Amino acid sequence: MKVYTYKPPKVKSSTKSSNVVNEKGEIVCSFKRTFKYKWNRIADLFLENNYFVQYDIYSVDGSLLYQGTKIPRWGKTQYKIIHTATKEEFHITYLSWQTVSPEMQIASTSTSQTFVVKKDVMERARIYYNDIEIARWDMKMMKLFQSTIQIEESSPIQDPAFFVCFFQCVFYLGN
Repeated sequence: MKVYTYKPPKVKSSTKSSNVVNEKGEIVCSFKRTFKYKWNRIADLFLENNYFVQYDIYSVDGSLLYQGTKIPRWGKTQYKIIHTATKEEFHITYLSWQTVSPEMQIASTSTSQTFVVKKDVMERARIYYNDIEIARWDMKMMKLFQSTIQIEESSPIQDPAFFVCFFQCVFYLGN
């Protein structure tokens, strides 16, 4: 199992970059919230800082790896993550609309892979592939939103940047 930790900015509207580190303390990627237009940032302040959601995930050398966005729709919010090098898209949709512990599906457009995400009430989420738990995310509110991602060896996706993009878009900001 691989373990990664990071601390997102304390203010949801912040565009400050944050680093993700592995167990050895090495930086593996960084991420930041971005706004397509200045107007979006201003409007987002009035919409509780979670309407215009976009996260960019960068490699250690600064190249863009993933881009995650929220697609707000009346009654059916969705998310999309794009792997910028391969153009592979992952679409995230709700399976259940429980406010406290929602279930979601992540589906790849270029492969037949689908993942199920289950979130519990304690700011934890688990990702399953073929009914086997492959990744976990935990955010500690008392430690200034310190987040931990654990990726099992059996996971078809081993890139921590993908998981950071997903968890930041959906659970930290996406609501």
